[in-house]
Amino acid sequence: MSVPKPTPNNLTVVRFGPLSVDFTKTGTYTLGQLQLDEETFIPTASFVVYTNTGGTNGTQAVVAIDNGTTGQNIATATLPATPVLANDGAGDLSQTVFAPATNGYVLGQVPVSTAKPSNGAAATQSVRVNVTTAAVPSLATTNRVTANNISTLTVASVPAFITPGAVVNVLTVGNAAYNGTVTVLSATATTFSYYNPSLTTEASTADTAGRIGAITGDVYVVGLLQ
Repeated sequence: MSVPKPTPNNLTVVRFGPLSVDFTKTGTYTLGQLQLDEETFIPTASFVVYTNTGGTNGTQAVVAIDNGTTGQNIATATLPATPVLANDGAGDLSQTVFAPATNGYVLGQVPVSTAKPSNGAAATQSVRVNVTTAAVPSLATTNRVTANNISTLTVASVPAFITPGAVVNVLTVGNAAYNGTVTVLSATATTFSYYNPSLTTEASTADTAGRIGAITGDVYVVGLLQ
């Protein structure tokens, strides 16, 4: 009895990405789009490779890969509270693999019109990253002060990931001028400082609202294109 051979086909393995996403922010980000009406894209794997992480997130990021319509998911993931530190001095990176959605969507060959007969036009469909819940770091501020455009935030204890040259997100400080993605200039046991072009001077002020951390990564979606 002969063994059946694989049937030749016109499927091509393709990759959308990398697309850098800051998971401390909600929002949608287009990873790619089908270019031709007759194309069909069958996603087989989705994952994020972390490029900058720091600290633990009290609220974990929730992310969906969809077809450009919210809820029409290809894959989903709740990102870890404490991803493996990307910049650990050893060149290590870590990843999170998305779980395929039940009845996950395939892109392409979807008619715009449901009338009979159809007008034959395909719907515009994208591979999209949808951060539905943003990560919220656990590290909290206790005080803020700025002098000569150098802002200094106080925390209970400065963690190992906050060192000169580190890039971190400053979030939800009571004065919004402090917030943003910043590069650490200096750090002590309980404070760290960074250049702040948005604020020249502010007196020392108690502030427990700020949160400090980082979770950024490159998102990829791999699949078969026909």
